[in-house]
Amino acid sequence: MCKMKVFLSLLLAAVTCMDLGHSLQCYTCKELTPVEECLTIENCTGSENICKTTIYSREDVYPAPEVSTVTKMCSSVCEPSDVDGIGMTHPVSCCYSDLCNFDGAASLGISVVPVAILACSLCAFFWTKL
Repeated sequence: MCKMKVFLSLLLAAVTCMDLGHSLQCYTCKELTPVEECLTIENCTGSENICKTTIYSREDVYPAPEVSTVTKMCSSVCEPSDVDGIGMTHPVSCCYSDLCNFDGAASLGISVVPVAILACSLCAFFWTKL
């Protein structure tokens, strides 16, 4: 009976933690767009696992817009700007979870996969202790 519980726990953990082919989703606007208008959602390709946001200062765009503009996209490579880079004209932010690039600065967002693995491990641990 104990071996059966362990097997079922491992099976439950494996099924729960499987990635069922879900691709990352990012807000995308490849042309300069006001921050609040960049609401198009794109399913990234398998190799694109980063949501990339580039913010453009008003002085950098002609004619100067009334609000800040951005480009957002799925990416396979992203090098974020240094947080101490005061005065940068094109700060870049990178994030790694679905729709994490909602506003101009990418939120840190907790990825669901590590949380699911932890939950599965705890369930399997407590199940075997019954």
